[in-house]
Amino acid sequence: MSLSRRAFLIATGVGLATSVQAESKTHDVTISGFAFDPQSLDVTPGDKIRFTNLDLAPHTATANDFSWDTGVLNKGESITLTVLQDWDPSYFCALHPHMTARLRLRS
Repeated sequence: MSLSRRAFLIATGVGLATSVQAESKTHDVTISGFAFDPQSLDVTPGDKIRFTNLDLAPHTATANDFSWDTGVLNKGESITLTVLQDWDPSYFCALHPHMTARLRLRS
């Protein structure tokens, strides 16, 4: 009895990488009114976060320990970062330090 191509790929684990990638999510964080929205976000390493600045003023999203950073985002600009296991979960705007938010890293 021969295995179909699909059954063979599943049985040998070839399809596993695709299912792991499918589990990662892209989250949106908007910057508006001198605040990050949402203020708190549950993420898993491998997820992506798209930061978009909707304010007229430029902003950053910068880890408290400076281990990751979006760089300066002007109005209408976005950047997508991939979450790493060792990320500092607390961040702020380097141009407006009163703006803060937090990630909740799940394993």
